[in-house]
Amino acid sequence: MQNRHFFKKVVTGSTAVLLALTLAACGHHETTTTSSSSSSSVRSAKTTSNSSSTYRSANKLIRNEDYQGAYNRLNNVNNRSAQEDNLATDLQNYMSARSSYQSGDYATASSTLKEQKSTSPAMRDAYSDLKNKISKAENSSSSSSQATKSSSSKTATSQSSDQTNDDVVVEFANKMGFSGEKGYQIIQTGKSGNTYKFEVRRNNGDNSVSNMVGIYQYNTQSGAVTKLS
Repeated sequence: MQNRHFFKKVVTGSTAVLLALTLAACGHHETTTTSSSSSSSVRSAKTTSNSSSTYRSANKLIRNEDYQGAYNRLNNVNNRSAQEDNLATDLQNYMSARSSYQSGDYATASSTLKEQKSTSPAMRDAYSDLKNKISKAENSSSSSSQATKSSSSKTATSQSSDQTNDDVVVEFANKMGFSGEKGYQIIQTGKSGNTYKFEVRRNNGDNSVSNMVGIYQYNTQSGAVTKLS
């Protein structure tokens, strides 16, 4: 009877010990799970904080016109956010367009400065400023080109007009064989557009008398010669 009572106590005590160990293990598991979850949350919050810090830092550099510095700052981040990716793309397009603008290639600068992807106010202001500069440069270049063409046209017209007397007389004389060596004298008496009127005379042997050879009409464009008298 006593042995049975003793055995019952031993079993009861063992059960209590097992129960205590089980509860302790559960508590440790819950503590480990809670700790792991807490650690993950801290890392996530830290990553978000670093991302926000990088984005703010890049925008500050853009405001200071340090575009390369801002681009490098974004590239130093291992896990960039979507907004940081977009800002990096905007910076790359902006710097390429600015380089083309500074070298005078306004067409390439305009096509390279594509639509902004990020929502950065600093980047938006930089884009707007560069677009205005490119537009003004293109307009100025176009005006200068037109002025050059106009000047060239005027010069050509002036040169054409300056051809007049001497050159046209030589052309006419060569065409008709009225060379000065043979005693011919050619006097321009009129002009209408491309048509010239000449009076042709020829000296006698001792140059004492100048005889009328005729009055001619010469068109420099067609090369036609008409004897009027």
